[in-house]
Amino acid sequence: MGYSASILALSVFAPAFVTPAAQEPVNSGFALAWAVMGLLVVSLLYALIAAVLAASGRQIPVFTGGSGILIPVLAIVGLGVAFYLTYVETQNVAAVCGPVGDCNAVQTSPFAKLFGFLPVGLLGALGYVAILVSWAVARRSEETAGRLAALGIFGMALFGVLFSIYLTYLELYIIKAVCMWCLTSAVIMSLVLALSVGPALESLQSDQ
Repeated sequence: MGYSASILALSVFAPAFVTPAAQEPVNSGFALAWAVMGLLVVSLLYALIAAVLAASGRQIPVFTGGSGILIPVLAIVGLGVAFYLTYVETQNVAAVCGPVGDCNAVQTSPFAKLFGFLPVGLLGALGYVAILVSWAVARRSEETAGRLAALGIFGMALFGVLFSIYLTYLELYIIKAVCMWCLTSAVIMSLVLALSVGPALESLQSDQ
């Protein structure tokens, strides 16, 4: 009788003791966020050093071969990410976060909207659309409009990288949660910036 009662008690209370230990810890994604922050800083330094060297008459190795195709591809992927974040931020629905980080904590924070009313995802979508339009103009025209469009892509990507550094800082230090969608957009913007350096320098040199 006593043995049976002990078995019954263990079967009832065992889940309460076993469940916490069986739960796998959630990956905060902070290490990945720091890696993305490093990529953002490297791309920013590369763009700034290239601009300074070009202004002094010297050159720096630039990406030219695949930039014409990769920039619109990256912008389209980024546009998809931005549209999804806009949907999450405007419709107040839970985002699909994946196994890393907690994107819903980020998207429900006050920092998900700029100035309290403009969804950050919508701002990103507008930026990617502007990059696509500028790329199309740069491809179709070799005149002043095309050169200005190439510089415009560089300027928008530069702003995007600076803004992504700010957002990643907020995730790491203020919100203390990481959004995989935001990090994906940050990586895309850093790549666009690196690829836009070559066409921007070419447009400047053609004006001289």
